[in-house]
Parts: sequence; C-alpha cells; structure tokens
Amino acid sequence: MTATSTQRARPGRQRSEAADQAILDATLELLGEHGYASLTMAAVIAKSGVSSATLYRRWPTKQDLVAGALTTLHAEIIDINTGSLRTDVIEMVRSSSEAMSVRREDLAEDLAVELRRNPEFRAAVKEKFILPRRRVMAAIVERAQQRGELGVDIDAATAFAFIGGPLHNRMYVQGESLSGSFQRKVAAGALAAMIAVASL
Repeated sequence: MTATSTQRARPGRQRSEAADQAILDATLELLGEHGYASLTMAAVIAKSGVSSATLYRRWPTKQDLVAGALTTLHAEIIDINTGSLRTDVIEMVRSSSEAMSVRREDLAEDLAVELRRNPEFRAAVKEKFILPRRRVMAAIVERAQQRGELGVDIDAATAFAFIGGPLHNRMYVQGESLSGSFQRKVAAGALAAMIAVASL
C-alpha cells in the first residue's frame, strides 16, 4: 500500500465514543470518592487510560469536564410542546427539577457547595443545563403567544427565571429536595407570574 493510499484510508482523527465514556465514567467515580475540590485532570487521565491530549481536546477545563459528566446522569433535553401553556410549564418544572437533582447521593451535597462558591463551575453548569432549557422555554413562550395564552411583554429568560429561581433556591440555598408538592407550587406560581408580567 502506498503512502497516498494510506492517507486516503485515514481521512482524519475521529472522536472516540469509547474514550468519551471512559473519561466521563472516571470523572464521576473520582467525584464520588474524593469530591470536586480534590478532583484533578491528571487523576482522570490516569483512571480513564486516555492521553492528556485526548482529555483536553474534549474538555479543556475541570469545570467543563464535571459539567459534561453530570449531563450523563440525566435524560437528554428535548422540546416541550403539550399544546397548552399550563401543561408546558408543569413539564418544564418537572424536567428542570430532575436535572437539578443529582441521582447520586455521593455527589449531590459536594456539588451543591461547589456551585455556591465556584463561579467558573456555576457558569459551566449553566451552559450545560440552564441555557438549553432557556431555549426550550423560548419556544414555549412563542407558541403560547401565538395561541393567545400570553401577552407579548415577556421573554424566555424572565419566564424561565420564575421556574429556575425557586428550584435553585430550594435545592442549593435551602438544601431541601424538590418534592412533587413543591414542584406543583412552583408550576402554579410560575404560570401566574408569566401571565401577569406578559400583561403589563
């Protein structure tokens, strides 16, 4: 085989799903064992068996890596379109609550503390969790306005704040769980607030 044919058979370095999974699994395991503060990129490299170039090409910072690993614990974010603003809001509250509630007890408390004190980590989590949901909320608001359920004087960031604000306060400030009863209250309050603000 000539050098030319070899080059044609290797068009470029492809991202390895196996490497991704090894990195993310190692990150979650180390987080559970040592916590966020003690987690190092070197430890992830050693445990996952990948090269430093492989890790840093995918996740250049520790906060990006941890935020990426946390996304694997939750269902993929999808559009919400139930046909009415009320049930869209209820579903958004449920989905957001599920994303905020880390499904591993060995991680939840440590990460809650880190979110309060680490602005870089908080920004990375916002990029992975909050902004995608804000885009879903933008679609919800637009459809509700088209159906005549909402006035025009409200934007997606404001609408989502009525949901994300109470959930974040409950989970990370008060340190309490996002129970079904609390979620229903948040949904009712958010819906009322959206309608009121949009009518100003």
